[in-house]
Amino acid sequence: MDLFAGCGGLSLGLEAAGFAPILFSEINPHAAETYIANRKGRDIVPIGDIYNLTDANLKLLKIYWRYKGIEDIDLVCGGPPCQGYSGIGHRRTFKLDKIDIPSNHLFQEMVRVIRCVRPKMFLFENVRGLLNARWTPKGNRGEIFKAVLNDFNSLTEYQIRWDLLHAKNYGVPQNRPRVIMIGIRSDVAPALARESSVGCSPTVATAVEVGFLPKPSGTPPSLVELLSDLVDPRYPKHLVTSEYQQEPRTAVQRAMRTAQDGHLMRKGEPLSEQEYSDHAEYIRKKFAHMIANNGAIPARYKTKKFAQRVLPLAWGEGGPSLTVTSLPEDYVHYVQPRSPTVREWARIQTFPDWYQFKGPRTTGGRRRAGDPSIGAWDRDVPRYTQIGNAVPVMLAEKIGKHLAMILGGNPSGRN
Repeated sequence: MDLFAGCGGLSLGLEAAGFAPILFSEINPHAAETYIANRKGRDIVPIGDIYNLTDANLKLLKIYWRYKGIEDIDLVCGGPPCQGYSGIGHRRTFKLDKIDIPSNHLFQEMVRVIRCVRPKMFLFENVRGLLNARWTPKGNRGEIFKAVLNDFNSLTEYQIRWDLLHAKNYGVPQNRPRVIMIGIRSDVAPALARESSVGCSPTVATAVEVGFLPKPSGTPPSLVELLSDLVDPRYPKHLVTSEYQQEPRTAVQRAMRTAQDGHLMRKGEPLSEQEYSDHAEYIRKKFAHMIANNGAIPARYKTKKFAQRVLPLAWGEGGPSLTVTSLPEDYVHYVQPRSPTVREWARIQTFPDWYQFKGPRTTGGRRRAGDPSIGAWDRDVPRYTQIGNAVPVMLAEKIGKHLAMILGGNPSGRN
C-alpha cells in the first residue's frame, strides 16, 4: 500500500523489486492520473484524500483482499507531504508556523493506517529538513522529527530504525538526501529484531548499520552518460523532439530506453516528454555564456533572485551535488542553452523513458506553493513537480530488494 504516492516513483522501484501495489492514495488528480496511467489493467484500489481511508474502509478492504488470497500485507509505504520542511519549501512557501500547516501532520494518518492494517513492514520517507525542523520559530530544533518518532514508536509490535540516505551512494545521478524509516513487525524477522535492539537507540540513525536498510552500492553515471542520446541539435526549430535521434550509447541509456515489454527503443521510435521551454533570446544568450564560462553569469543578467547553475559534465570528487526539485529552471543544460526537459528531469530521477506523466508541464511559483496566508492549501502539481517530489526509482528498487530479502527469510537482513 503506497500512501501519499505522488506520481509513483517509490511504487515503481518497489515493483521492480518484486512488490505488487494493491492500493495507493494521492490527493492531487494530476499525480494520481500519472500513477494510474502507468499501471493500466491492474487491480489497484485508488484513494484520494487519506482521510477517506477510514478504519472501517480498511477493514472492508482487508476482507476483499483475503478473498483474493492476500492474508497479510507485506508493506505499507509513504512519504507524507513535506511542505515547509525542505529547502525548496522554505524558498517558495509563505511565512507560517509549521504547526499550522495541515499537511505537516499527515504522518499521524500513516501511523493510523499501519496500526489498522498491521503490515509485515512499513517504510516512511521524507526530506532531510525534517530532522531539524521546528513547529514554531521559538521551538526546539528537531522537535518535529521527535514527534514523528514518538508517533511511530507507539506501534509497539514493530522494531523501528531510520537513517539519512543519499541517493548518490546508491548509483542515482543526484545527491538527494532522504530520511528513510523502516519498521519490521517483530514476528517477521525475529533474529534481525533481536540484533537491532542491542545497544541501539531509536533516536539515532542506525538502519543501515543494523541491516534494516541496504548498504551503499553503485556508482552514479555522469549526466553525459545519462542524457547524451537525447541531445537534438535541431530543437530550436520545433521546440519538441518526438523521436529518438540517436541510438543509445551507454548502459544506463539502454536501461532507460528499455520498454515495458523488454524491447530496446531504437533511433526513430517515439520519444515523449522532450518538449523545450521557449526561452527569450536574451535568456538563451545568458545560458550560452554560462555554458562557455564554467557557469559564470554576466553582470547584466544577474538578478536578486536565485541564480541558475549549469548541469555539470562530470561530478566532482564528492560525486553528484545537485538535487532534482520542482524547479528545472534552476539549471541549464550542460551543452545546450536551455533548461532541462521533463524527460531529462525524469531520467535524473531514474524513471525509465516509457513512464508517462500527466497534467500541465509546469506552472507558476505561487500556484505551486498555494497561498497559506488566505488558507489556500491546494497546490498545482505539474509534471516537473511530480518528478521533483518523487523518490528516485533506483533508490526505491534497492531498498525494495533488501526488504524483500528480509521477507524471504534472511535471518539477518544483511547484504
